[in-house]
Amino acid sequence: MSSHRAEKHRAPDDAEQPATKPVVSGRRRAPRAPRRVGKVASPSLIGGLALVVATIGAATAGQAVSAGHDVSRASAQQGGAYVATLSGASLEGRNATRVSRAGIRPLLTNDAAATTAAQRRTSRLNDAAGVAEDYAQELADQRREILREAARAARVNALADDEWVMPTSGYDISTWFGESGASWSSGYHTGIDFATAYGTPGVAVANATVVQTGWDGAYGNQVRLQLENGDEVWYNHLSSIDVVSGQSVVKGQQVGRIGDTGNSYGAHLHFEYRLASNLSDGVDPRPYLLEHGLAL
Repeated sequence: MSSHRAEKHRAPDDAEQPATKPVVSGRRRAPRAPRRVGKVASPSLIGGLALVVATIGAATAGQAVSAGHDVSRASAQQGGAYVATLSGASLEGRNATRVSRAGIRPLLTNDAAATTAAQRRTSRLNDAAGVAEDYAQELADQRREILREAARAARVNALADDEWVMPTSGYDISTWFGESGASWSSGYHTGIDFATAYGTPGVAVANATVVQTGWDGAYGNQVRLQLENGDEVWYNHLSSIDVVSGQSVVKGQQVGRIGDTGNSYGAHLHFEYRLASNLSDGVDPRPYLLEHGLAL
């Protein structure tokens, strides 16, 4: 009887029983889904493949960029992944690139950035140096012009110091030196007559010292001035005398007023020039006036 029950419950030989899998305590393992032949692969698998292809394409584009080649749209597409189009002119240097999912963007290295900053500083320094040089040149030009003006002024002053002024104003020359006539004791005129209005000031032709004043016979009221070289100029026929003997006068200073005193024929200044070497005789004043800038 026992053997019959065993035979009755024995599985047939051609039908193998599935192996019994161990049971994990607490949770049963879900059965594996059967494979389906000819169906589309799962989305996770497709995403992984796309990422691998994009990475390969980006790496290829990076190598092309680092080698100095252009990366065209056609060559940058591998496995359906698109890599940003680049050209060699948009990147500088082997280390000036970064590959990202958004594309390849140029980056300046630390050395390149430092070089650019140094170039900017140098440019600013050059500009400042140029401005300073222009300013220094302008100052030098101004200084030269000031020196030239000072030199011209010095020459003018020197000339002015040597120039004389006319002994009176508003005049006409009524008699020149050397004219003959019975009116003069020497037989000829010993000076130049400046005919002008009565009371017109008579002034010193140059810086001088008063050596004599007062009445002098035919000369009437007279003032004698000694010039710096020792020569003398005489002012005759004055209506009044405004200086005293021993007084120093400057060029243009009033020494008296024009009159009609002494051997005179009307209001005028009889102006004489006498050399230091011979004060007894008058000489023609005209050359000395002309020598000191006064033309008659």
